[in-house]
Amino acid sequence: MAKHKMVREGDNVLVAFSGGGDSSALLFFLTKYIGKTSGIYAAHLNHMIRGDEADRDEKFAVEACEKYGVKIFTARRDIPEMAKVSKKSLEEAARDTRYAFLREIAASIGENTKIATAHTASDNAESVIFNLARGCGLEGLCGIAPVRENIVRPLLSCSRGDVLDYCEKNSIAHIEDATNADEGYTRNFIRHSVLSKLGERFGGLDGNIFKTAEIMRDLSDFMGSLTEGTTEGVEVGDLLTRHRALQHAVMEKLYEKAVFPENRKLEHRHVEYVRELLSKRDKSVDLPGLVSARVSGGILTMEKTPGKKTSRKF
Repeated sequence: MAKHKMVREGDNVLVAFSGGGDSSALLFFLTKYIGKTSGIYAAHLNHMIRGDEADRDEKFAVEACEKYGVKIFTARRDIPEMAKVSKKSLEEAARDTRYAFLREIAASIGENTKIATAHTASDNAESVIFNLARGCGLEGLCGIAPVRENIVRPLLSCSRGDVLDYCEKNSIAHIEDATNADEGYTRNFIRHSVLSKLGERFGGLDGNIFKTAEIMRDLSDFMGSLTEGTTEGVEVGDLLTRHRALQHAVMEKLYEKAVFPENRKLEHRHVEYVRELLSKRDKSVDLPGLVSARVSGGILTMEKTPGKKTSRKF
């Protein structure tokens, strides 16, 4: 937390609190070590996916916060229905809705409010492998950022095993989400069938991937510094004179601005679609997140087009 200046004295901290081991350890840690200098709050979103078990989780979260003297904000969202309407996967709809909820609550608390999530080095390893398997660029290999805008991740350098050991040593009560064992979810498959096998062969796997992701983030930051002047559009002629790596970085920057506040990354194939577009006039291509990339008048732009039907399937 100190290394990345995650929380300054006087900041409020809103903990994304599911009641699981990771978020329970995070809430305990923050109330113990910075609770005297920062206001600690919690937020729990019932995704309405697991029926009575989800209600149990919500009840546990409320009771745990009462024990710690932490104010908790709760809400319910019908994620299965929202996924159906938005045509997103269940995981994607849950993530997007959860972050929207957290941002809403953080804004209501005050402008100096940080959102703390309990992502660990194990989660980071899953993200890197997931991105790599789908075919990613530099951004995908960066994994989960320790700090992104007002979102901070204090446990990111700790493995899931470290966190559960911390819970045991400090008698921190927590609950287990039964769906964590369901390999029908992609991340669970990566966790149980990919990383667990790699971990048997390579010691300290989560830490090794974390270190590599840090190197990739440094490289990404450098590339980002070269694109700081990127506005809403770039001249195609100028872009084509640049190194392919810089072209990629510029496309990422344009996409990042267009898709905000969603945290999405372009896959390699999407970058190639845009690269093909550079040689054409007055043409466009649809990208994930309802974003359209267009070349018009020699200028490449990207913008979100809500409600537009995607012409290319991803």
